Amino acid sequence: MRVAVTSTIWGGAPFQQVAEEARDAGYAGIEGVGDLAGNVPLARRVLADADLEVTAGRFFANWFADMYQEIEFDQLQRAAEFFADVGARFLITSSRPVPERMLTAGHVTRQRQEGLLDYQWTQMADSLTRAAYITQRDFELPLLFRNQLGSYVETGDELDQLIGMTDPDNLRLAPDIGYLAYADLDPLEFVRRYFERIAYVTLKDLDADLHEQHIWAKGSLEQFWEAGGFLELGQGDVDVEGVVALLRERGFDGWLTVGHDQPGRDPSASVQISRDYLVGLGFELEAELI
Repeated sequence: MRVAVTSTIWGGAPFQQVAEEARDAGYAGIEGVGDLAGNVPLARRVLADADLEVTAGRFFANWFADMYQEIEFDQLQRAAEFFADVGARFLITSSRPVPERMLTAGHVTRQRQEGLLDYQWTQMADSLTRAAYITQRDFELPLLFRNQLGSYVETGDELDQLIGMTDPDNLRLAPDIGYLAYADLDPLEFVRRYFERIAYVTLKDLDADLHEQHIWAKGSLEQFWEAGGFLELGQGDVDVEGVVALLRERGFDGWLTVGHDQPGRDPSASVQISRDYLVGLGFELEAELI
């Protein structure tokens, strides 16, 4: 297993700065290229200078709405072409977050009424199947699906439904274990159950006490972000160690990527904390002395 970090941790910082700080923290790869998306020559140069590999790009879409299909597939091809040109291993997609689900993310999952209808599930599964075929055929870039808070594929039932409606040889998974925990799922059980479909894992931690208080108060996902609910690895209550141990036991040889939604401290310090935690779990991440 190799370890990367998501460029989104740095917010809107220039990607050249992001790449340098990711390298200095000892990471081998990075997800996304920030403000250099679309600029192949410069992205390649910055990545080469930092000796970083692009693990994946990210592409959100509705997938279930026929009226958006033409523009979404056009954007998909543009994104896949760019990330293939900068050497990405994967393109990761999610159902696009929507306002009403952002307000209720993680709340009373079995009683929520704003889910997709049967024909929309069929549209989503068919669209993702077609999308995965296109990215693999035209760009040799496997498409992976990631659970996304505030979207129509967030809860355990929703993930099970989509997974059951798609071909494991066509669409594999890139679970975010912090988002699983926020949605009241056991990340360890999810990884164990769907291990054969998992190609990529995002490691993320959260404060369980704050999460419980937040859900009790019916707070929105944005309020949880602002309260600093997501934490550096090892600083919260997600069983990151258990997930890593299970992946090792099963012989997982893909990428682990460190994620963090809106870190409360300087991003370079934040990724160092997560790096030190992973070193404690036996990963060889050589931070550059600065």
